[in-house]
Amino acid sequence: MSPLLYVVFIIVFGSLFYILLKRQFLLKSQKAFIDYAYKKDTKAKINNAQEILEKSDPVLSYLSKMDKNVVSKILYGILVFIFFYVIDILFNLKISQSTLGIIGILAIIFFVLAPSYIAKYIVQSRVTKIGKDIPMFVDLLAICVQSGMSIEQAIVFLQGSIEQVNKAFLPFLNKLIAKTEVSGLEVALDELQKELPSQEISMLCATLKQSLKYGSGIYDSLMNLSAEIRESELLKVEEIIGKLAAKMSVPLILFFMFPVIIVIAAPGVMRVMNNF
Repeated sequence: MSPLLYVVFIIVFGSLFYILLKRQFLLKSQKAFIDYAYKKDTKAKINNAQEILEKSDPVLSYLSKMDKNVVSKILYGILVFIFFYVIDILFNLKISQSTLGIIGILAIIFFVLAPSYIAKYIVQSRVTKIGKDIPMFVDLLAICVQSGMSIEQAIVFLQGSIEQVNKAFLPFLNKLIAKTEVSGLEVALDELQKELPSQEISMLCATLKQSLKYGSGIYDSLMNLSAEIRESELLKVEEIIGKLAAKMSVPLILFFMFPVIIVIAAPGVMRVMNNF
């Protein structure tokens, strides 16, 4: 093969390799941008949900006030230090001053960081619970619509009984009803979709808006939505079970397979060693 063909071959494959690398880099950049935008949007929705839940949840309200008050965090840390200091004096534990100082510093760090993380965890768990209980709400909404109520009337009717299904969803429903009276149901559903970072809520809002816009049969749509959400939850459980089986294989290999191999191989190894 002539040198010219080698050069052409290298240029062609080099160009293809460069194009593939550039394409992969662009895809990664786009994915990173989409992930960032999604996380930012989810974080904003979590903050909106937290603001609404704080008004009806005394624990979240207290954590929010504590998180905004730096002085109270430091005072709690100092109180922990004083508590351990008094315990040391009363029971003569002989805790060194450096250890007490470390305890005080760690307590202050804990009270500075913990409230926001605990509040976010509580909000996330409440939002997840709302998503799991939405099928029950959808079923009740479908029954009310089937009995002759409009969507707005059905939502107002369910306001009194939703606390038995999910207490955390009540403040969102109250705000939805208040917003509906002022701006209409479609605008209120848009607001609800922005406030709750839940896929189930987004599906419910999309179904109701589609019915309002195109006049489709709302009862059948709601029943199909309820079945779809339950099927989605079942698939999530099956996925978790599938991952659990894969995770269990690691300790099974470490704590069962290796000991069995050692027990089987040990007599032969000992005989060989005795021969030497």
